[in-house]
Amino acid sequence: MAEGLFKYEDCPLKHHIRKEAWLPLCKNRKRLLRQGRTKAARDRRLHYFTFCAVGAIDVLMLDVEKVIRPSNDRFDTVCFFDVNEEYVNETQKSIPGAIGFPGDFVEIVCADDPEEGNLIDDLAALTSATDAQDTLATRKQQACLAKRRQFILQFPFDVINFDLEGFLFQPNTPPPGRLMRAFRKVFEWQRRPLRIGTSQFTLDGFSLMLTTQIGPPNLPQDYRDELRRYLEENLDNDAELRPLLLNRTGVDNPTTLSANYFEDFFRLSTPKALANVLMAEDWYVDPDTGISLYEIERAWEGGKYRMLHLLMDIKRQNPDRDHRFAGPPPVNLLDAYRTVVRAIFERRETAVTDALIDRPAIDSHLNLIRARRAKYLGEN
Repeated sequence: MAEGLFKYEDCPLKHHIRKEAWLPLCKNRKRLLRQGRTKAARDRRLHYFTFCAVGAIDVLMLDVEKVIRPSNDRFDTVCFFDVNEEYVNETQKSIPGAIGFPGDFVEIVCADDPEEGNLIDDLAALTSATDAQDTLATRKQQACLAKRRQFILQFPFDVINFDLEGFLFQPNTPPPGRLMRAFRKVFEWQRRPLRIGTSQFTLDGFSLMLTTQIGPPNLPQDYRDELRRYLEENLDNDAELRPLLLNRTGVDNPTTLSANYFEDFFRLSTPKALANVLMAEDWYVDPDTGISLYEIERAWEGGKYRMLHLLMDIKRQNPDRDHRFAGPPPVNLLDAYRTVVRAIFERRETAVTDALIDRPAIDSHLNLIRARRAKYLGEN
């Protein structure tokens, strides 16, 4: 997660992706909001979740571009996480009124809450057990559950930006990993109704952005096996995919791909792993837009590494799980999934390099964002 002080805040390659990929996705989501069935739905403000780091560049960009609409200069439809209270407070100076949660995102989201089955509307009214011993561990658990319940109250979001700086898959936990388990909870909570005053809205879609470092190269075999299984299932279900895989990577076997061409293996399998988690929680990737991939190469003292950015529009399954019989997925959903998968095999990632970007335009755009931050900080 891009938490605390993000050293790539002013990176022109990173900002190219913000400006040319994130921004159009968010603008389109706002456009879809304006097509709501009722006036209240059309007029409501966009709700945004992010790992924005102290600089809050993405939030301020969306403010400059009139995608996020503060109320009296308060970003009360923006929600974010950071590692501690100090960083949350610093971030809120740049985006006043935003709802910040200090602590470990995964630990809070994945915490075991014995009352979760009873959480419907008034989560804040629930209290932790009073018969527990008054110990540091008990107080820590109670604080964690309080944050978790308050976080759930913010759902759902129109745009979710999981801007990670590290690895999506971490070898010290079994598959699918702590982050993927946390994402699944988030997608579950996305089904909650959005309550604004006396109005209530059900989301039929949202936009999703995920940034992750490709790797690690020593990804354990159990992770590789799970990711390889996604590819093998796709190849078995669509005879046209194997020639596409061969054309793209030079091999047509997922085992060989994993062993010899790990980065291509990661680029192909990770989007499908995410798509499967979404389907399990009653969502699916919009086949009309598919999953877009952007990539940045960075240098460090040990060599080079690559950051992969995934962007997609998500739709609610129709009929949703509360209005259909149990059984296999609907045919239209399977068709949509096959379309998305085929596009992943056909469409290569966009490599964002110095030669690709318009540096003066990037610098000018960043200056607008810095000026907007200065306004909220009360600087001249």
